[in-house]
Amino acid sequence: MQRVLPFGDRILVKRRTVGDKIGAAGIIIAADQTAERPTDLADVIYVPDHTSIDAELIGNAEAYVYALAEKSKAGDAQAFQQLLQFNHYLKLKSVKVGDRVMISKYVGTTFHDNKGGGNLTLVSAEDIIGLVVIDSDGVEDKESDDADLVMTEDGKGNDHE
Repeated sequence: MQRVLPFGDRILVKRRTVGDKIGAAGIIIAADQTAERPTDLADVIYVPDHTSIDAELIGNAEAYVYALAEKSKAGDAQAFQQLLQFNHYLKLKSVKVGDRVMISKYVGTTFHDNKGGGNLTLVSAEDIIGLVVIDSDGVEDKESDDADLVMTEDGKGNDHE
C-alpha cells in the first residue's frame, strides 16, 4: 500500500468541484465540463502531527503572547516582530483534518488517488488563504463576502462585524 505523507508544513487537501448546480439556490445547472472543474475550496484530509515543540508552544501560547506584547508595548521592535510571527505560526498550526479552507487555484501539487478516486493536492500551509466558517446554525453563509471569513488568534473562525 502506498501513501503520501507530507513533510514540513505541507497539508493534503481534496479540492471541491463546482458540481452540477451552481449558485446559492442551486438553480443554475452547470455544463458537464464545468461540473468537474476544481474550485478555490478544499477539504483538509491530512495534516502532519504536531511535534513536541509545537505542543509546548501551543500549550503555552497565551503566556508567550502576553510576554511578547508587554515587551512590544515597551518599544521593543524585535518583540513586536516575534509577536507577529508567532501569531502567524499559531494560525498555520490551527488547521486540522476536516476543515474547509480556501486556496488559490494555481498552488500545490495535484495527483490522482487511485484508492479513493479523485484528485488530491499537496499544498504548503502558507498557501491557505482562509478558513471557511459555518455559522452556529450549521449553514454556510452564502450571502457573506470574503471579508466575513476571519481567522482569530485561537484558530477558530469568527464572523467579522
